[in-house]
Amino acid sequence: FITLANRGFYNGLTFHRVVKDFMIQGGDKEGTGQGSATLADLKDDGDSNTDYSIKGEFVANGVNNTLKFDEGVIGMARNDYTQYSSSLKEESYNSGSSQFFIMQEDNDSLDGQYAAFGHVTKGMKIVDKICEDADPMDDNGTIAESKQPVIKTIKVSEIND
Repeated sequence: FITLANRGFYNGLTFHRVVKDFMIQGGDKEGTGQGSATLADLKDDGDSNTDYSIKGEFVANGVNNTLKFDEGVIGMARNDYTQYSSSLKEESYNSGSSQFFIMQEDNDSLDGQYAAFGHVTKGMKIVDKICEDADPMDDNGTIAESKQPVIKTIKVSEIND
């Protein structure tokens, strides 16, 4: 995420999924929820046609990540998000790439099922406004392409406690 953000990958992309009182999701080059980054998005000598995915860093996948999905927490979305299916495979847990979501409200059902990796330090009023103004096309929060809020820029700051 940090590498993509620092390379400007997210600048100009959209939030394609918005569920009021839950979260907003973006980071998909296609704006459909089906897209991901390629190796070329990560490094100058990468293959522009090769998608990549990362290991899901959460408890259900054997990683000791106990961060909670509270308001403002940033999590890594997965291409396969059927977390409650008994048929989940390793590929499902490790299907995250460039898409992420920002929690508008606390939701403990995601704890241990998705990788929480950051927290919004400025701009939660913008997340609330996006949720308030959203006009989803379906119960999944899909936003019509012409109405998707655009990400102007993403900046990653390291905070030392």
